[in-house]
Amino acid sequence: MRKYKRQENENYKYALTNLNLRESKSTSSNVITVIPAGSKIQVIDAAEDWYKVMYNNQRGYVYNQYLSKTKYTWTDVFLRSYPSSESNAITLVPSKSRVQVLKSQGDWDHVIYNDQEGYIFNYFLSDDGNPPGAYDFEYFYTDMTRFVNDNNIKSPTTNLITTDLANKITYIFEKGDNSQWILIYQWSCTVGKPETPTITGTFYVSGRKPFFGSDTYLVKYATRIKGSYYYHSILFNPEGTEIINDTLGEALSHGCIRLAVENAQWIYDNVLDTTTIVIN
Repeated sequence: MRKYKRQENENYKYALTNLNLRESKSTSSNVITVIPAGSKIQVIDAAEDWYKVMYNNQRGYVYNQYLSKTKYTWTDVFLRSYPSSESNAITLVPSKSRVQVLKSQGDWDHVIYNDQEGYIFNYFLSDDGNPPGAYDFEYFYTDMTRFVNDNNIKSPTTNLITTDLANKITYIFEKGDNSQWILIYQWSCTVGKPETPTITGTFYVSGRKPFFGSDTYLVKYATRIKGSYYYHSILFNPEGTEIINDTLGEALSHGCIRLAVENAQWIYDNVLDTTTIVIN
């Protein structure tokens, strides 16, 4: 049986380079301090390309491109001293453990687990802590209703969300009287570009923000998928008064899933926390 894992808060990340801690979400804002490469940083909140963090009792914002990426092991796996199965094992990392990825080197990821640095064969890492291919995806891209019902996907609420990254479509389901999922909405969406892809796996709605942004844009009706990944509206100007990019059906975001304003608002207003999300 499929094992579901509720996502924990991403409490800490690591600086990949010397990193400016800024007063606000803008590259033109004042620099509070420079965080040295390799430093452990406490994450307070995250919204797409900026993280609100605490470092040395100083609170500010950092750009997420320069932070480690969170992954989960889906089986017990050794953390090794070098990117080779013949290298010494530092420790055994249990299934469902959170690791911070510093860099990928071919089939190996350079990671930190419990403040121990080493390498893990990256086939054993995923965005959601579940193994690849745990679902039967035969109908995922052609008949989403059949996919969710054939796989008997569970959700703690009366709704279920799925997003097809290949066709760039988000689906909203409602639980019927016979516990079958009924498709109620199907919306075009914009997903992550190749260099900042949208995460894949099974997740659970974990909060929402009426808006967030920076000095160059603002988005509205943001519903959290996991960490800094959200369903949210297309892009507005920083004041939130005018749409500046209404593109849908493309791969060009920082990893979040953009929807038409009214569709993002529907999720924000109607979909409860803990609702299951499947993205592939």
